[in-house]
Amino acid sequence: MGNSVKDELVTSDGQRQTNGGRRRQLVQAVDKLGAKPFIILLLVLLFLIPINMIQSLVRDREYYRDEAIRSVLLPKGGEPVLEGVLMAIPYTHTVLHHYVDSDNQERVRQETTTRYLFSVPQTMDYFTRVEPEYLTRGIFDVPVFACETKFSGIFSPAAYQHLKISERDIRWDEALLLFGISNKKNLTSLPVVTVDGAVLEQSFTEPVVSPFRNALYYNLPADFARNGFSYQVDARIQGGESISIVPLATDNNFSMESTWRTPGFSGGWLPTERELGEEGFSAFWSIPGLSTTYPKVWVVTEDNQGIAMGKDGTEAVRVGFVTPVDNYQKTSRSVKYAVLFLIIPFLAIFIFEIFTKVRIHPIQYCLIGLADVVFYLLLLSVSEHLDFSLTYWISSAAVSFLSLFYAATIFHKFKWGVLFAAVQFISYIFLFGTLQAEDYALLIGTLGLFFVVVVLMILTRKVDWYSMTSQRTGE
Repeated sequence: MGNSVKDELVTSDGQRQTNGGRRRQLVQAVDKLGAKPFIILLLVLLFLIPINMIQSLVRDREYYRDEAIRSVLLPKGGEPVLEGVLMAIPYTHTVLHHYVDSDNQERVRQETTTRYLFSVPQTMDYFTRVEPEYLTRGIFDVPVFACETKFSGIFSPAAYQHLKISERDIRWDEALLLFGISNKKNLTSLPVVTVDGAVLEQSFTEPVVSPFRNALYYNLPADFARNGFSYQVDARIQGGESISIVPLATDNNFSMESTWRTPGFSGGWLPTERELGEEGFSAFWSIPGLSTTYPKVWVVTEDNQGIAMGKDGTEAVRVGFVTPVDNYQKTSRSVKYAVLFLIIPFLAIFIFEIFTKVRIHPIQYCLIGLADVVFYLLLLSVSEHLDFSLTYWISSAAVSFLSLFYAATIFHKFKWGVLFAAVQFISYIFLFGTLQAEDYALLIGTLGLFFVVVVLMILTRKVDWYSMTSQRTGE
């Protein structure tokens, strides 16, 4: 019985010794493979979590900014679309219906409806000078503008003959002139419409149909509708973000001036002439009617609006009063490079370990990575109150100085702290240049990564990795 217990104890001790030997062999094997690079890789992957949280935070702040913009633009009518000027002439349309009654007699029933003949101008000249300003909502500055606009041109006589409309059916005394705009809130006063020098009265008898989203109606004297006339519309407009003009006429000439230095030209036509400078911009468009989708005349019935003016943004000239890439866009772009700028300081610390023989704990790596993550938080929060470039250099200098003193402490020499801070700051300089060159960001980022790989190969080309791990195993 006693011998049996002793045999079991001996067997158990031998098993523990065997397990211990296996553990030591495993540790030696892992050490020879170099565990630190794998630890660094794991840390980089873990830091993807706070980086994604920062990206989400940037999107939240953009949403709050957009809400502030909407709250300011709503009472101003949003982005104005000036849909142009039209002439509308009502006429009586008669249809004879032939039918057979109950006595087998052929009868004729007459049905009369009102239709409208719409006509676009022969020429339309448009000029405006846009005066931008900023309104504050919370911490956000929202760009808005006010402008005085002027439409002028010529209407030809109503071309009713081409549509086989009898003149006796036309109700000349009920002719109207329409001024279309996307939202009446964009108007700060009632537009003044003059025809051959005579000011028209606003009409409160609106047609049943209108091709405009919103329109103001003016009584047009019969002689003008029958013979043609020159016109001028003076209006005061407010809004924000952009202004659009629809080229309805057979010949369209638009001019715009503003003190805004960064306009965005889009829509269906780009300016034929433009000048951009520190004092603002001026632009000119010459658009022939052949390049538009709008006919010269058309008929609208009560149940069919026919042509929809200005409702398709591609058939309008659009000028956006945009700001250059704002702080949220730049912060979001910088966060996209966060992984690269986590790897660089980690690799720098790892190289310093090799040359100084100082063992750096993974917790110390985490603190260094945390400082890089805080850099992006500083960039996001401070740039809401200061210029982005100034914020960037303040944040990068703060993180670099922090890295200097921390690295000098853990490596026990000030020069290593200076070297590490220099690596950090140079990487931030590189990132800033990448953010400024938006069109070449991918090329610059790729070349930068290639340069990092070259430097790593040069610095470690004489390192005997096996002897280093053997020394650590012996320790």
